[in-house]
Amino acid sequence: MKRAAYNPYLPSWEYVPDGEPHVFDGRMYVYGSHDAAGGENYCPGDYVCWSAPENDLADWRFEGVIFRKTDDPSNLDGSAPLFAPDVAQGPDGRFYLYYALASMLVGRPCHIGVAVCDEPAGHYRFLGNVALPDGMPFDSDCGYGMVFDPAVYVEGDAAWLYWGFGMPKASSHMPAAVTEGSWVARLSADMVTMAEEPRHLAPAKLQANGTGFEAHPFFEASSFRRIHDRYYFIYSSLQGHELCWAHAQTPEGPLAYGGVLHSNGDVGTPSKPTEAEATYYPGNNHGSLVELSDGRVFVFGHRHTHGHQNSRQGVAEKVVIREDGFVEQAEMTSCGLNGGLLLATRETPAYTCCHLRSAEGILHYSSSVTWNEAHPYVAQEADAGAATSAYAYVHNLRDGAEVGWKYLAFDGSERSVRLEVRGTFNGSISVRVDASDGSEIACVCVSPSDAWVWAKASVSSTCTDAHAVYVVARGSGSLDLRALAFA
Repeated sequence: MKRAAYNPYLPSWEYVPDGEPHVFDGRMYVYGSHDAAGGENYCPGDYVCWSAPENDLADWRFEGVIFRKTDDPSNLDGSAPLFAPDVAQGPDGRFYLYYALASMLVGRPCHIGVAVCDEPAGHYRFLGNVALPDGMPFDSDCGYGMVFDPAVYVEGDAAWLYWGFGMPKASSHMPAAVTEGSWVARLSADMVTMAEEPRHLAPAKLQANGTGFEAHPFFEASSFRRIHDRYYFIYSSLQGHELCWAHAQTPEGPLAYGGVLHSNGDVGTPSKPTEAEATYYPGNNHGSLVELSDGRVFVFGHRHTHGHQNSRQGVAEKVVIREDGFVEQAEMTSCGLNGGLLLATRETPAYTCCHLRSAEGILHYSSSVTWNEAHPYVAQEADAGAATSAYAYVHNLRDGAEVGWKYLAFDGSERSVRLEVRGTFNGSISVRVDASDGSEIACVCVSPSDAWVWAKASVSSTCTDAHAVYVVARGSGSLDLRALAFA
């Protein structure tokens, strides 16, 4: 049986947020930052790359480390982390990696570094730092926005670089440029030096009043794509959890705000219009659109785990683009790249949930939020200390907590359901379809257990076709959930 694709799309032990997907010669490559399970800071790892064939987006292959923190000559001690990168194939056929070295965290000027490779996922070698048209160093004090989250777009013999940040007010520990939004500059043939002075592109909070961006001002995560022969600028708004899109007349703008592409809390959909109604714990988001050779389009973003903001995993969903170029917001699912439904009779890992709430609602992942014992989260446990054999699960389900997966395919033959659980929980788990308060089709009794055990119950109502599946905890204590399956 062909393997299934889930969200997150990479192995459960891998944490690659800020994903920029690109297709080269029939393979999808994803370039991003590198978080860690239970990490104390953003992006502590070197850049790695994963790829999959266009016709099987469940078959991801680890391409290895493509650029180390210490490959930048100004960071030989590795003290500055590598934030979100992007890659493009240049007019000369080589592949160029653009990255922002977070030097401000260690008291050094920020810059956008460039590295080059002869193949999409080989080891990139340092080429130089992006420079102004006159060859002078480019940094956040040059008057062209904050050096942050670079993106690159190539069309024919021309290439453009994007960057920027958009805090709602200045900060004493950040450059003055932190409020200035997104910028763009055309690159010269060397792919390092700007060919012309930068131009302001997308407005941040302080520039957005009276524009189409006012409700969703630019915050970070610039990205630029050509999809179905239209130009799209993709970015993360000030709301943090959402990726938005804008139409662009050219790679240098001007822009017209379009809408929301993806929310990692599913906020903004007709049924969940506000953050208080989020179906998953939201946090910052970063990603982009990618078009496959068969015309399918996906949006890539990330979600948060571990009860803090530094362990993010990539997710992806198929998107619908109307004939007029309008991109509909993608719903969060558990099977974004699967090309179809997940089989109800196949064991579904609990960590692939796209719905997770406590009885008290949700928290927004941020540095100012301290997780408390009422809230569940996706966690990871190592097996014999090996990262690649670690397994993920949903931790700390308490009375009233909800977990859900979209969408499972039923054929009407399913007569039982089983849940792999452990913990101090004593009570029952209500299994429901279509909504967390929808029809109950089974009730699984659960007793305390230090080890993982399977709890099973009969299905009381026959299901056919596609359904979202939810489990709701009713009882005392804390429950960990590792998997569910119907039979």
